[in-house]
Amino acid sequence: MARHLNDLPRWIFIAVWILGNVAMFIYTYFKYANSKEFFYLKKILGDSLPWARASAACLNLNCMMVLFPVCRNLMSFLRGSLKHCCTKTVRRQLDKHITFHKYIAYMICLHTAIHIGAHVFNVERMFVAHNVSNGLMSALSNLDDMNAGQTAVNPVRDASQDPTLFGVKTLAGISGLVATIALILILSSSTEIIRRSYFEVFWFTHHLFVIFFIGIIIHGIG
Repeated sequence: MARHLNDLPRWIFIAVWILGNVAMFIYTYFKYANSKEFFYLKKILGDSLPWARASAACLNLNCMMVLFPVCRNLMSFLRGSLKHCCTKTVRRQLDKHITFHKYIAYMICLHTAIHIGAHVFNVERMFVAHNVSNGLMSALSNLDDMNAGQTAVNPVRDASQDPTLFGVKTLAGISGLVATIALILILSSSTEIIRRSYFEVFWFTHHLFVIFFIGIIIHGIG
């Protein structure tokens, strides 16, 4: 019983974090699913649009949080600051900072998989819409932005090109691919067997987080 009480603050914090992710996902999903601002884009992409945007919002949230648990100076500062206002049981949860760092990493992987999967459908549906000879899909796909000289809704202008190459040759596609490769290398080198037997590999590949963050920033801009 005492053990469960000692771990109660930890589980409360994790529950709040999970609920925050769920709330962020649901809010963003329905924002893109029901908003008039994205009505025409959703006509082309369907439900994969809100899935992509909702997972992206959760990625932004968790990527913002993932570094905090491994900031040693921050953890030391919090331990000292909470010494006079929190019980020892609450302060002890700061010793679980590496575990929470792993939890956030798992959540990043989950939303990355959802985000990539949704964009696979997005690209395919852009090509399908461009191939439609008439109707609303055709009109939206051929609608041009008069100011920029580019398509306003559907970026696919040549349906004969390879969808995979189209998906990775854009700024968002290239930066997303780089960020995903960096994430895979970081996660694959973080297994217990690698950390224990080849710590240098774990240490150096973890510094790819710089490439990962640069990639997701450029991806968001793209």
